[in-house]
Amino acid sequence: MMNHTDGWMSGWMGGGGWMLVWTVIAVLVVVLLAVVIIKLFKK
Repeated sequence: MMNHTDGWMSGWMGGGGWMLVWTVIAVLVVVLLAVVIIKLFKK
């Protein structure tokens, strides 16, 4: 591990991948919101 990634990155790698799961969920939510907003503005 690099020194500058000793915080959340080590937790990510050692936390059973839960941070990765929540990151993926958050990205999906943001993408869905963006699609809905784009559709609303195109009407």
